[in-house]
Amino acid sequence: MPSKSKRILALILLLGILMLGGCTSKENTEQSVDVSTQTENTKPKDEDIKVSKEDNSASNIPEEEISQELASNVNKENSEEKLESSEESKSIQAPEKQENNDIAKTNSAEPSLAEAQKVEEKVEANTLKIQGNIANKLNLTLAELKSMNDIIFEDEFYSLNSFGTTGHTLFKGVKLWSLLEQKAKISPNASKITLIATDGYSMEFTVNQVKKLDYIDETNPEKKFPMIIAWEEKGIEYDVADGPPYKLIVGQKEAGDVNKPQWVSNIDRIIVE
Repeated sequence: MPSKSKRILALILLLGILMLGGCTSKENTEQSVDVSTQTENTKPKDEDIKVSKEDNSASNIPEEEISQELASNVNKENSEEKLESSEESKSIQAPEKQENNDIAKTNSAEPSLAEAQKVEEKVEANTLKIQGNIANKLNLTLAELKSMNDIIFEDEFYSLNSFGTTGHTLFKGVKLWSLLEQKAKISPNASKITLIATDGYSMEFTVNQVKKLDYIDETNPEKKFPMIIAWEEKGIEYDVADGPPYKLIVGQKEAGDVNKPQWVSNIDRIIVE
């Protein structure tokens, strides 16, 4: 009996131990589960990490963008200031430029005026002046001479120079005596006529010599020639750049007469005395 009681008591103790061990295991298991749950709760999820990262990047990006935007605004303000400064500078420089343009125009106009004056002087220099003992003092242009159709003469003149050189040359111009008598109204008391070139070379004639209308060509005695003031030689007009385009042409008084030295080129004026 006692041994049986001991056996039963041992079984009860064993059962109690087992039951106690089961409770302890369960508590440990529950604690383990709680710890695991806490661990899971404390461990950041991927989504939370992603959101956190996005939040962090969102918080970081605006700072850079703000910095860039601030820099852009500063640059923009500087650009606007420079533009305003440039416009102000242009507005200031505009009158100066206009003034400079006006000065340039004035300067460009001055040479034109000077050139015009030179042209006028050249025209004045290339006129044929008739002065002295006449009723009408004349200052004739080439165009005016060429318009005097009633006194124009054209023919081939024979020439003989001091070296014996001869030749025939076609000239066109106006009759000198007709010019003096009809246009300049030469005085009846005039006795001498002098033709002076721009280089100072001159020839002097009596009124009767200028009146003479029958100068000859010794190779063709039948032809008669007046003194003429020519502007054209061999069909070509004289170049005004070389001086007044007027030339005295005189035929021979008789055979053997050396007439070429009497041909005065670039006549500036004719003086009647």
